[in-house]
Amino acid sequence: MKFVLRLLLGLMILALLCFNAFIIALPEGYCAVITKFGKPQKNLYKAGPHFIWPWPVGKAYIFDARNRVYNTRFTQTLTKDKRAVILRTYIVWKIQDPLIFLQSVATAENAERKLDSLVSSSKNNVLGNYQLANLVSTDADKLKLKEIEEKIYASISQSATKNFGIEISELGIKRLAYPENNVEAIFTQMRAERNQFASKYRAEGRMKASIIVSETELEVARLKAQARRKSAEIKGKADREATEIMAQAHKEADEFYRFSKSLEAIEKISGQNSLFILRSDQPPFSTLLQQKEGDKE
Repeated sequence: MKFVLRLLLGLMILALLCFNAFIIALPEGYCAVITKFGKPQKNLYKAGPHFIWPWPVGKAYIFDARNRVYNTRFTQTLTKDKRAVILRTYIVWKIQDPLIFLQSVATAENAERKLDSLVSSSKNNVLGNYQLANLVSTDADKLKLKEIEEKIYASISQSATKNFGIEISELGIKRLAYPENNVEAIFTQMRAERNQFASKYRAEGRMKASIIVSETELEVARLKAQARRKSAEIKGKADREATEIMAQAHKEADEFYRFSKSLEAIEKISGQNSLFILRSDQPPFSTLLQQKEGDKE
């Protein structure tokens, strides 16, 4: 009985050793390269158990295929207008082809050093086509950071995949710094841009003020014209009504009307100590004679 138990235990241990020798368990998010006598046989991407010949016949090189974030070194480069800038870039990358990765760099540390060199070279080429104002400016229309990042990404992504088996999913400028001798130039540029905006706003303000004044003067002129027209209408109506009243009065009291008009005429031509030798029976002096005769009666 003891012999059987020992035999079963031995078989179990042997089976476990054989399992470990012939099977590898690939974790989730990892990839692997299987070799046989040192020659690559296949790439593994699917998590789970996979058959492998035991050492020294076969060997498995397992790599972490999840996304990694790498921050490049601070590197100084020149812009198109010969201004020195110091940039730090971040890269999100992962292993796409484990065989190319194994043959070219083998480790993540070596891969990041290669990526650092690629980005540094690309930054020098790309930034040589842009002005300093495209990196730092108070004018949003001049800023081209996104465009610069896209061009750096485009220039290294294919090379990284082809030469190192690496897929770059994202690249961006993480930090931007300037040598001390460039700081004053940057401030001068920013002040000039602010002054341009201020001049623009002042000109727009003067133009709007002129429009408001013109519109106000036009409205005042329109109101005055309306007032004059209304005044003329009222005066004309009043004159017409006065004329109608006078005509009606003349019609109803013609004798009295002539009498009052004669008195008005005498008053206008006579003054203090005036002496007239005129016929008294002729207008307008006939009125005085009529008035005298009336007093006698």
